[in-house]
Amino acid sequence: MFDVKFIEYKGKRILYHDMRECDSSEFADMLNKSMDLAAKEPLSSILSIAIGGENTPIFTDHEMFINYLAKNTPYVKASAVACLPEIKMKMLASVMNKSERKLQLFKTEEEALEWLISFK
Repeated sequence: MFDVKFIEYKGKRILYHDMRECDSSEFADMLNKSMDLAAKEPLSSILSIAIGGENTPIFTDHEMFINYLAKNTPYVKASAVACLPEIKMKMLASVMNKSERKLQLFKTEEEALEWLISFK
């Protein structure tokens, strides 16, 4: 199960992706919901966070994930990912090196949210 929605955190609106319980069969649906929400927002306006976990299927479909990044990047001001296991953090970092998106990886959700709200 996954959840994608806008939340308020210390007065900032953040696109929140809860992927802690997302399985690989739901990953495409989660990305599609995120793209639908992002497309309704002004360019370069979204602060985005993804909260993962041990079973988060970041790389079930590499091409689908790259396409998602390409489509959402114009809308995203900054992105944070938190709570992934070390190996998945490294895998994500290698993919993001090829992306134009500003992305920061964090161990905790709170650290990620605090970093995001620093953007004006």
